[in-house]
Amino acid sequence: MNWFKRILRAKEPELRDWQIVTAKNKEQQSQATIRLRVRKPPLPDGCVFDCAVEISWPYEGPNGYPSADVNQQQLAFETALDDLSGMNGFSELVQVSTGMGKKDWLYYTSDQDRFMRDLNALLAGHEPYPIQINFYQDPGWQIWSDVVAAVQGKNA
Repeated sequence: MNWFKRILRAKEPELRDWQIVTAKNKEQQSQATIRLRVRKPPLPDGCVFDCAVEISWPYEGPNGYPSADVNQQQLAFETALDDLSGMNGFSELVQVSTGMGKKDWLYYTSDQDRFMRDLNALLAGHEPYPIQINFYQDPGWQIWSDVVAAVQGKNA
């Protein structure tokens, strides 16, 4: 089930946890669309999601956004990774940004090795995607919280 279907089936409070915003870079005359979880998700008891996982997919496209073909590939990629977030107990998707020549997915996980094992298993049978994956130790969720603070400051 893709993210949009899952969020539409979610309970009302969970819907309020997400926002879609546009970030503009006036100097570069470009923008990005960000799907952002604005409240930290409830974590399983005893779990510490201290590792940020950034998956980046660079592309060239009109106005900094992906072409229709690339967008369809990115949607297939994201749909394949649906099970990396939510009720699995070891990782959560908290942000997706698209624009300025790349698409980024930001997850937090308690287990980097399991995250990679599951990601590879979920993508088995897919053609290779042009992605880069970086891991950051971020026990305070600073990467995510900086974006949330910027968005909430913009909306204030």
